[in-house]
Amino acid sequence: MKRDDRKAGRSVASRQAGAKSRSQKGNPALADLLREARKNKDLSLQDVADATGLSVGLISQIERGLTTPSMRSLRQIADAVEVSVSSLFARTDAEDAGEGRHITRKDMRRVLNLESIGMHMEIMTPTEGTPIQAFVAYLLPGGMSGTEFDSHIGHEFGIIIDGQLELFLGPQRYLLNPGDTFSFNSETPHRYVNSGTTMTYIHWVITPPIY
Repeated sequence: MKRDDRKAGRSVASRQAGAKSRSQKGNPALADLLREARKNKDLSLQDVADATGLSVGLISQIERGLTTPSMRSLRQIADAVEVSVSSLFARTDAEDAGEGRHITRKDMRRVLNLESIGMHMEIMTPTEGTPIQAFVAYLLPGGMSGTEFDSHIGHEFGIIIDGQLELFLGPQRYLLNPGDTFSFNSETPHRYVNSGTTMTYIHWVITPPIY
């Protein structure tokens, strides 16, 4: 792991830890986008709850920025309001349309902060035109994908750069350390958590893209 990436990771972790110590608020920008998308489709909170199986209360909290969804819940809500998950990632004004199809500069990565579950993601591949998607994930101690198992079409591969990851694939549990890699069919029920005491930093690849 390069020094600047380590520094960036520590900066992300410290910002998230500070935010978490002050409150359990979610991501206001994400909340606004989800609420706007729902209203654009003329859907009620109950409509989204019925489509996702999530409670009206949880969806309301997410839309008010009081909490952030798990990775699975985020995809379910995005599907219900008919937007792509990638459209919910914060974008930078630094993006150059001329090279954006092939090159993603470090300061051009799309980012998503999910403070309530202790996770920060940065997409390293272009928005469109690629059959694979690569991203980095930072997990605070106790950070996770969510408490529920997820499954979807695709295949995933990753390498643990720093920290520790507890990966659950169906009934199997794996404890991964720096340098360990994983690969699995995304239709296998899966979830993961940083069960260590320091930030976990992961390079992740998934096909087809889902974020």
